[in-house]
Amino acid sequence: MKICIIGAGSTYTPEVLEGLLRLEEEINLTEISLLDIRQSEKKFAILSDFAGRMISKAKSNIKLTPTFDPLEAVSGADFVLNQFRPGLMEGRINDEKIPLKFNLIGQETTGIGGMACGIRAFPFMEKYVNLVNQQTNNAWIINFTNPSGMLTEFIVNYLNYENCIGLCNCPVEFIKQVSATYGCERDEVFMRYYGLNHLSWVDRFLVKGVDKTDEVFELVKLNMENIPDIDYDPDFLSNLRLLPNPYLKYYYNTRKMLATEIEEKRTTGTRGEVILKIEEELLGLYSEKERTTPPEELSKRGGYMYSTVATELIRSLVTSDERTHIVNIKNQGTITDFPDDFVLEIPVIIDRQGAKTIELGAANKAIVGLIYTIKNYERLVIEGYLSKNENLIKQSMLIHPLGPDEAQLEEVWSELKRVNREYFHWL
Repeated sequence: MKICIIGAGSTYTPEVLEGLLRLEEEINLTEISLLDIRQSEKKFAILSDFAGRMISKAKSNIKLTPTFDPLEAVSGADFVLNQFRPGLMEGRINDEKIPLKFNLIGQETTGIGGMACGIRAFPFMEKYVNLVNQQTNNAWIINFTNPSGMLTEFIVNYLNYENCIGLCNCPVEFIKQVSATYGCERDEVFMRYYGLNHLSWVDRFLVKGVDKTDEVFELVKLNMENIPDIDYDPDFLSNLRLLPNPYLKYYYNTRKMLATEIEEKRTTGTRGEVILKIEEELLGLYSEKERTTPPEELSKRGGYMYSTVATELIRSLVTSDERTHIVNIKNQGTITDFPDDFVLEIPVIIDRQGAKTIELGAANKAIVGLIYTIKNYERLVIEGYLSKNENLIKQSMLIHPLGPDEAQLEEVWSELKRVNREYFHWL
């Protein structure tokens, strides 16, 4: 079996490789191809060398193939893992800083920053999906590239590539906290979890088949490295009777989050600027010739446990172990309020054929409208890109709750185009 990692110059790669090495015999893994671009040559060389040392230390028989050639990397792959960053870290930092100029939330996946990130990714995603179509036997695409939900929607519903599953580490972090609280295995926790990527909620928790929802609401507090740690009013959550994904702070607590982002930009820098420093530290550690295991400092990077999610999903697809995974995939009757073709973040049972639906019934009425709005926003952005119609993209910006108002629209869009002109050349 061959696995291709696109964006293998990422500092996440050693953690992914560590997970894959544990699966080597179970999934008969024989080759891992690492793909990146020339602009990241120095970083890619450090990660490739470190990956080679990890494989040697493990006494593995896996063939490691670092390359800048997408055709070589993808050809014959059984799985293709997307973890590339369109526009590199400079693009992410722009996605954070440009909205802040207009007193809008600046974030790499949420709001207009996430929109710009998605638009930069579309042409690359088209190229890679075409290669997968031409050079593999219907390989599975596992997408972690942000914005993961929008890009999975693009691949599945617009590029019509069905063997694609989008991933996020947020759900498994919820489950990890609950399992730690009750001293049980992660597989013994079931969450009635639904929504979109970075726009999702939990309204029921089962631990070993017993409903522990009320207890969990009191005990669990989840914050992510990428998000300012701002608490909700306790009465708000108890009245909502939903546990929101941490990214929903941008919607439910917009003014506080915006003020925090502005202050961080002035003092420590945006999250992207902070990550640049973390990556410098990590690359220094990866460069140590005696090092053969990922350093603890990797947990500061954000995206923690992504490799766990990715490798466990691969195991289920290969071994048909029928474990439950929370992934971005077509609804197909899971939530009755939404069309079957909506790509949602939902629990499914995974076997060799892919996903089996778990019927969850109706969604909480408090969140149905927001999910529809953001899904319509995603689709307008995609359709604007495919039709080269910037008016559709501007419409999407206006309907997004974190987007500009009409008076700001042209100026915001002009600034996004100016800064991203290398990537928005199709306009």
